[in-house]
Amino acid sequence: MRSFAQRFAFVATALALSGAQPASAEDIDLYTGLQQNAGKPNVVIIFDDGANSDANASFTCSATGLTVANPSKSSGAEQCALYGAAQSIANNPSLLGNVNLGLMMFDPKSPGGLFRFPTANPKSSQTLQLMDSTGVNSLLSYLQNQFPGDLNGNNVQTSGAMQEAWSFYAGYKNTGVTGLSGTKYTSPITNPCQRNFVIYIGNATNSGHPAESDTQMLAALQAAVPTPTAAQTTQIAINSKYASNWGDEWARYMYQSDLQGTANTANPQNVITYAITVTDGKNQDYVTFDNSMATNGGGKAYTVQLGDVAGLQDALLSILNEIQAVNSVFASVSLPAAVNAQGQFLNQVYIGMFRPDATATPRWMGNLKQYQVGYDANGSLQLLDSVGNAALSNAGTGFMSPNAISFWTADPPLSFGSSGYGSSLANWPSKGFWQNSPSSKGWAFDSPDGEVVEKGGAGEMLRAQFLTSQTGRTLLTCNGAGTCPTSTAMPTFDTANTWLAGNSGLNAINSYNGTNGAPTITSSEQTNFINWVRGRDVYALDNSKVAGQEAETGPGSPVTIRPSIHGDVLHSRPVVINYGGTTGIVVFYGANDGVFHAINGNQSTGINGVRPGGELWGFIPPEFIGKLSRLYANSPEVKLSTTPNGITPTPTPRDDFFDGSTTVMQDQRNATSPRTIIYLTARRGGSLIYALDVSDPLNPRYLWSRSNSDIPELGQTWSKPRLMRVAGYANPVLIMGAGYDASSEDSDPAPGTDTMGRGIIVLDAYSGVPVWSALANCTGVAGVCVKNTSLTRSIASDVTAVDRTGSGYIQMAYVGDLGGNIWRVDFQSASGNTPANWALTQFASLGGAANTNNARKFFYAADVVPTAAFNAVLAGTGDREHPLYSASTTPGTAYNVVNRFYMLKDPNLGPVPAGWVPLTEANLVDSTSTAYSGTGSGFYITLPNPGEKVVNAPLTVAGYTTFGTNTPAVPSAGACYPNLGIARTYSVSFLTGTGQNPNRSVVLDGGGFPPSSVYGVVLVNNGNGGTTPVPVCFGCGNQTGTGGGGSALAPVQVTPKGLGKRKRTFWFSDTDKH
Repeated sequence: MRSFAQRFAFVATALALSGAQPASAEDIDLYTGLQQNAGKPNVVIIFDDGANSDANASFTCSATGLTVANPSKSSGAEQCALYGAAQSIANNPSLLGNVNLGLMMFDPKSPGGLFRFPTANPKSSQTLQLMDSTGVNSLLSYLQNQFPGDLNGNNVQTSGAMQEAWSFYAGYKNTGVTGLSGTKYTSPITNPCQRNFVIYIGNATNSGHPAESDTQMLAALQAAVPTPTAAQTTQIAINSKYASNWGDEWARYMYQSDLQGTANTANPQNVITYAITVTDGKNQDYVTFDNSMATNGGGKAYTVQLGDVAGLQDALLSILNEIQAVNSVFASVSLPAAVNAQGQFLNQVYIGMFRPDATATPRWMGNLKQYQVGYDANGSLQLLDSVGNAALSNAGTGFMSPNAISFWTADPPLSFGSSGYGSSLANWPSKGFWQNSPSSKGWAFDSPDGEVVEKGGAGEMLRAQFLTSQTGRTLLTCNGAGTCPTSTAMPTFDTANTWLAGNSGLNAINSYNGTNGAPTITSSEQTNFINWVRGRDVYALDNSKVAGQEAETGPGSPVTIRPSIHGDVLHSRPVVINYGGTTGIVVFYGANDGVFHAINGNQSTGINGVRPGGELWGFIPPEFIGKLSRLYANSPEVKLSTTPNGITPTPTPRDDFFDGSTTVMQDQRNATSPRTIIYLTARRGGSLIYALDVSDPLNPRYLWSRSNSDIPELGQTWSKPRLMRVAGYANPVLIMGAGYDASSEDSDPAPGTDTMGRGIIVLDAYSGVPVWSALANCTGVAGVCVKNTSLTRSIASDVTAVDRTGSGYIQMAYVGDLGGNIWRVDFQSASGNTPANWALTQFASLGGAANTNNARKFFYAADVVPTAAFNAVLAGTGDREHPLYSASTTPGTAYNVVNRFYMLKDPNLGPVPAGWVPLTEANLVDSTSTAYSGTGSGFYITLPNPGEKVVNAPLTVAGYTTFGTNTPAVPSAGACYPNLGIARTYSVSFLTGTGQNPNRSVVLDGGGFPPSSVYGVVLVNNGNGGTTPVPVCFGCGNQTGTGGGGSALAPVQVTPKGLGKRKRTFWFSDTDKH
């Protein structure tokens, strides 16, 4: 763990909340293979038909084809809403044929429930009706012809109906389970992966109230639980006179228990409860009770006014859309520093996201969206959308709710100018921008954007900015590698640039075709290509005829912008700079549309006439121009480890751009001329780093760039440049690993014969000149370069710098390599602190030979916690680039490697003495099953699941170290596994290895790769017109609560116990503390 100030610097500048193996792979393979038919979700709607459903209601039913049974009663309005929702299902491809549904009411002859649709007392495994065209027609017919006209039942038998629903579902593993109605059920569940839901529609009118025998319901609950615990049968305390009713306890039990009858924490077969309360405002106690059912049942609560047919219909469709929503994404979280509150962050959460293309074409949709942190009605911290509603889905996706509306999102968006917002934007499609490709809750519209990556957010604002003309877009480039001007503005990427529009530009455009297989762009197509990159849908408008391409599904004339204008934000982490004053917040990030974007990050304030969420400028380096021709053609397909042979044209690996991390330096030592510089890396996009001066965020200037032409050992720039001050050098410096060798490390097993990336590089932050390097090959490297033949493997992870003295100067740094080694750099020695005296030491050797199952790799930075006696170095291993299951028994295959999490004690508080022997596992204690007692040189924990890998950077907060893992999905008959594998977040004491819970971890919703955890003190609205600083962790998971770990994007409030004394370190400004 870095010191307190260092921790906040990391958050402020680059925080991110996203069969046999072939010869090579990368982490995006996770999104392609191991598809599982999980079965359609099951939904039981429980309709409150007690006496309160007979309440008088004034409403208008606009549903065509329906004769309302009770046209002046609450039940009539609800009948109309159900009918309208069914009609909407028929017109929504996301729902039609994708959900099984049944309708239950209270049984007038028992305390239980009674199925009314599709048949009374269903007893077979196929009783819920699939809502395809036939099923929708059946439901419409029932609602028209069989919906009971007399709904004046006995009482509101809420818990009895919940018991009935549980009995229905529980028949899955217990054939013949009996409901309180006396019906013996066989469950509708046909697949162990199938998800199951209850939607309870309650009537909270003045006369409505739950009225069951508490004793009878408690007995039923106790009978359902094989070995009941106090937590399962203790009544939930709510501020309601109906607190003694057992309906919410039933919802809690159904959510927390496993219908499979096993302690299957990875894939529990549970039931999630949603609640919709229809109210006349006279029975708040009943509303509170229904809310408790939803909260404890893992779902959401909706409140609708009596007679509001449209509101009830909308609530039903919102829930059904959320239940059905699936959107595979990786997302990373960023926070902006509060300009006048050191160490605190504004309540603006930025999330970069992506969606893989389902047909394997190179264009992937992406976006940058903004949310906020706040409290729900129960006082629990949540991620909220722009209107204060829960942003995350409760349906187990781990991603956004289809009902969420991110900041900036609007439909139609308003016009924007120097005076701020105006009227509706001219020429915005009245039927929605996505009218030719509708999806999810918003259908053809951007709002709500929900879980659909390309809707809303910065992507929509980019479309709104340049809806009918892209000539005003500021896109910058350089006229060839190494030709960027340092004293003037960079050239524009447009047809007015004679270099780009001439023969030199055409050669650059086609320079990469032999590598990625993209078709050749001719001179007659050159203008179309340039305009397409700028955002014009040339295929629809300009008769472009590049092979393999067709017009995008935009809304048509007069709109000219293409829907794919914003590409995927895959590994890039947005960085947020609060300039203060009239500028405010600017967000910088790379996307794989080829553009590095600068976005107005304010919620409502413009920057020089650019709308909130709008683009200030974009930058395309000359090295990327040749790759853009493949995006232009959208061909050939992306080659993945699962891609079959025989596809024409032959698929090639995906092209990336500025897909790495960005570092920010704000130097405010000279108050009259402060400087802000950003450093851009490419990850798989290339072996290069760019420095741009963004002191004026509207007018960026090229500062310098470095590539493997300057440093031959430089591999792909995966390692984020870490900004620091050292006592022996005047200027601030950047320290980074020398990169990734894809040609070697992408093989599985990796041969261990890397030829690049083997070492550590320190650059002058202002000039980019190498100051000091430790490399396997120093040929052609300027500055002090120490050749070290023990550096045999690439270093792709970030470097962790440590200031033990609080002087603001770094004394030591740690970094792991892809051979399982951890290296330490000392910047101060007895001989002096100038670069010539800096030293590299192999601190630990924790891997094994490439052909063994000890071939561990460090892909992520270590966390370092300075203590009085030692530095605790915390790091985990895992080959993220080979994420899939493999049946191969070959030693060293990524799936077979035994991965571990380590805590290493470094007792060398000063320079490492000569003759240091690297630590090995023989010096450590195996604490996989027992707590660490403090002996030896540290401990390790073996990850318990086959193929499990650490896939993000550890973070230590309040004495516990959090790190995330992924376990590949294993194909097996009848097994339930998520498509993206099982994602876990571990939280262990950095001193003992014990967890916050007995498993040391929790399973996160949705699977995939959990992003690295982010910690900061966020200024949360307190409801009194002010803000309260709240310690928040994104990605830490719900370690001690019930119902699983939740979403990796969910904020968790941290109780900062045992943080101890924190040291101040050097920083240039509040947004960059090192």
